[in-house]
Amino acid sequence: MRQAKIQSIRNSLVGKMETLWSIADNTIMRMKNGDGKCADPFDQAALESNKFVELACRDRERQLILDIQETIMRIDRGLFGTCDSCGAVISEKRILIEPMCKLCTSCQEEHERCDKQRYRRGGIKGLYYDYAR
Repeated sequence: MRQAKIQSIRNSLVGKMETLWSIADNTIMRMKNGDGKCADPFDQAALESNKFVELACRDRERQLILDIQETIMRIDRGLFGTCDSCGAVISEKRILIEPMCKLCTSCQEEHERCDKQRYRRGGIKGLYYDYAR
């Protein structure tokens, strides 16, 4: 993959990360400045439920920020586009679809196959959802 394209991906990831940080900051400010108390118990329950959902979303975004930071480090260290498992070059098509991928297609498929088998044996609950059920 050409260096210009890699730099473009890096810039895109930095922009996405800055957007996520901005959303997180806005959430913190809203929750700090928010009233948090309602006279009606049903309104209070709805408020608490909304906060829970919003914090769950921010937690997923926090994990995404960590993944983005790791990918930026991989770019900076020259490891971007190399499979963590087998060391093969990850296809450009795959990288453009999912820039934060760390495994080539065949290693990712093998990883998912192993997860599926462990799930079916009961070793890991909830890791793999079997759509065939």
